[in-house]
Amino acid sequence: MVKLLCLLITSIYLTANPYKTDCIYCHKDKNELKYFMGQYSLKYSSEKKIKKALFRFLKNPTSNKSITPYGYIVKHGFKENSKLNDADLKEAINTYYDKYNVRQFIK
Repeated sequence: MVKLLCLLITSIYLTANPYKTDCIYCHKDKNELKYFMGQYSLKYSSEKKIKKALFRFLKNPTSNKSITPYGYIVKHGFKENSKLNDADLKEAINTYYDKYNVRQFIK
């Protein structure tokens, strides 16, 4: 019974989307996520450029790569390097982009 429970928990964790397990854990405010996607859309415009910029920033956050307002950084601190591997990080970015892409709201 214990083995079955451990197997079930492991399989759930392995199939979980990294966006839900790693991003939403800290970013619970959906308006915040919409705001950041809007800022990335204004600065980078295309899907490919937005995803590339997000990936570069999350792997190695620096102030010159950040679109975060100064007041937000003072209040919440600066982002740590992502602990996700490249494949999981790309999957999380794809999910984030699909959920908050500004173009889906323009009709």
